[in-house]
Amino acid sequence: EVDFSPLELACISGSNGAGKSSLLDAITWALFGEARGRDADALINSQVNSAEVIFDFDYEGNHYRVQRSKSRGKTTLLELYVLSPEGQWRAMTEKSVRETENRLRSILRMNYETFINASFFLQGKADQFTQQQPANRKKVLTNVLGLEVWESYRMAAAEKRRGVENELQVVETQQAEISAELGQEKERKTRLAELEKQLDQLVNLRQSKESELLNLQRLATSLEEQRRLLEVLKGHLEKTRGRVAQLREQKEKLEEQRTRLMEKIRLAKEVEAAYQQWLKDRETLVAFEKTAEKFREIVARRNAPLSAIQAERSALEQELRTLRENAEAMERSEAQFVARTQELPLLQAEITALQEQIAQRKAYEAELHLLQETAAIMKAENDRWKAEMHELRERIDQLQEVEGANCPLCGQPLSQEERQNLIESLEAEGRQKGDAYRSNQMRLKENEERRLELNRMIHALGKIEDDLRIATRKYDQAEAEIYRLQAEITTWRNGGAQRLVEIQRVLEEGDFAHEARRTLAEIDREALNLGYDAAAHEALRRVEELGRKSEQALREVEAARATLEPLEQQINDLEGQISQEVDLLTSQEKDYQKAEQKFFEDSVGFPSPESAEAELLALKANENRLRMEVGMIRQSVAVLDVLRERQGRLNQRRTELAMQINRLKTLERAFSKDGVPALLIEQALPEIEDQANAVLDRLSNGRMSVRFETLRGLKSKKDEKRETLDIVISDAMGERAYEMFSGGEAFRVNFAIRLALSRVLAHRAGARLQTLFIDEGFGSQDADGRQRLLEAINLVRSDFAKIIVITHLEDLKEAFPSRIEVEKTVRGSRVRVVA
Repeated sequence: EVDFSPLELACISGSNGAGKSSLLDAITWALFGEARGRDADALINSQVNSAEVIFDFDYEGNHYRVQRSKSRGKTTLLELYVLSPEGQWRAMTEKSVRETENRLRSILRMNYETFINASFFLQGKADQFTQQQPANRKKVLTNVLGLEVWESYRMAAAEKRRGVENELQVVETQQAEISAELGQEKERKTRLAELEKQLDQLVNLRQSKESELLNLQRLATSLEEQRRLLEVLKGHLEKTRGRVAQLREQKEKLEEQRTRLMEKIRLAKEVEAAYQQWLKDRETLVAFEKTAEKFREIVARRNAPLSAIQAERSALEQELRTLRENAEAMERSEAQFVARTQELPLLQAEITALQEQIAQRKAYEAELHLLQETAAIMKAENDRWKAEMHELRERIDQLQEVEGANCPLCGQPLSQEERQNLIESLEAEGRQKGDAYRSNQMRLKENEERRLELNRMIHALGKIEDDLRIATRKYDQAEAEIYRLQAEITTWRNGGAQRLVEIQRVLEEGDFAHEARRTLAEIDREALNLGYDAAAHEALRRVEELGRKSEQALREVEAARATLEPLEQQINDLEGQISQEVDLLTSQEKDYQKAEQKFFEDSVGFPSPESAEAELLALKANENRLRMEVGMIRQSVAVLDVLRERQGRLNQRRTELAMQINRLKTLERAFSKDGVPALLIEQALPEIEDQANAVLDRLSNGRMSVRFETLRGLKSKKDEKRETLDIVISDAMGERAYEMFSGGEAFRVNFAIRLALSRVLAHRAGARLQTLFIDEGFGSQDADGRQRLLEAINLVRSDFAKIIVITHLEDLKEAFPSRIEVEKTVRGSRVRVVA
């Protein structure tokens, strides 16, 4: 956190790359979303994944806070606040980052380009304003002077003009439509006369068709009455036929009933004999029932001993089932005992094999350790031999390159032959060491291959201890289970097996419940002595049940005798009714045939009223359509007078709109960059020029000056000029191009102009920016130049609330009353304020 509030004139110092300029990057990024690097992710420290700047500042009587953050690979977040009179932060953030940035620029009344061209001297870009095209210089100067409001006026006038032009286009379109309609007046009136004539003809034809249809409808009514009469006669005929059929059906049913009654009367003697036999069987059954009652009493006494016998049998059978289940379990235990006994040697063999593998792995590990030590020794020898061979190579090269008579190694006199012998000796020693080196290399390769193979085998045996523990645990579990199973089997054979044999014998022989069995035998003897035959009793009961039907049959015979005579009378009455209905039916059929013949004769050749009605409806539809068309034509003729009146009003409105458009175009030209803003720039340029020359005079010791030119002659037309914003630089040698000045001189010019722009921005009405930032501008100056720059800064100090200068020059730090020291660390930059 850096607090600039107590600082008025201060420098930001530190070594190159410490992060001095990053402080100003943080300010521009927070305010405008831009910094020296265009990539926002480049602003994030490489050791973290996000960056955040919170910048509080005072501006035109308000205290604002801008909070901008960015995570790597994600979108930027921007929040804007203003401090309320109650001391609370009130949010001014809009719906999107772009809208919030626009609101922030409207508060500052400047954009990033204006800021870095006037009040923020970027590192390495002191000529930011001087090197721009004249049009861009005017644009920057417009923003510095706060003249962008005139562009908003021009845009408002243009928007208003476009609206009026749109209205004018609508008016002209309406005028064209009205003129087109007025041109159709003669055609519409001619069409109206034709349609009215056609309508009169159609009305006469429709009235004639209505008369014809009325006559047809009267004839159709007469035929309809005949048809209804025919329907009534047909209905009477159908009803009579129905009654005749119903009477005949009733007669047939009564005759069938008479036949059934006579059949029952014919079987009367057989029915009476069967009835007498049933009475005798019923008396015998009553005697059997009395004996059966005594027998049931005796049988009821058998339930108690039978229940006792069954209860004891159930208890024994339950015990037998339990013992059999135990026997089955013991059979499974015996099979499991045999399996476990056979498994024990196999587990012992597996344990022995695993123990042998552990011993083998230890041997592999010992061999691997020995190979590693051998490899280390051979690598050390190779390093030593390689160094010695390199040393021999250098000695041989020195001997081959020397031309004198002295040895380059020891300085002793050396003949040509001695030197050659020494070279050959050194080369032989080198070959010997090279052979040893290559031999070691081959042995190292074999060593490496064997170590890889050993590592693979050791890795394959890595879990052998776990396998041994598992096998040992299985062996102990199998051995314990064998002891448990052997104890269970022995206990069963000594107890449960013997009891199972005994219970099976008792159940098979019935050797249980002896007292109950004796009681049951006594009751059975008593029942036998009674002499009751249950089968004969049951046979007699069935015979008696069959005989009950004879009683019902006898009653039906008596009823048939009583019903036969009245039934004969009903049949005779129905025959008389049928004869009367047949006579009536014959008469009705003659009447119906006569009426049907008359209806047929009257309806032959009669035209259909439906076709006449359809034709009349079509005439009415055509008449209605024609009346509507006549009405529409009459309306279109009547509306022409209204249109003529409306055309007059539109002509007047068109004249008014054309005059309004001309006035708005005049305002657009006045508000454009060549209008009022150009005049204001012309008025402001002398002041900026004077302030720039005042600074440049101090920086150059009176040797240099600048001049702004706003008009430039055209090469093609010598008498004409066009608007521009050129910078003309002069010194003792006269006017020269900007590129012809040295780097130090060019910087003084740039510094003077930029300082003049900053002073204008600091005094701009309604949007004063009273802070000046200068980043690394002193490197191109000598000691005298740096001193003059400091004097120029002090000259304008009263125009700014704060002036912050960035420098890495140690001799400049003490020239500032306060400084901010930036130190680079492994975790980022560290900032310290020194008052």
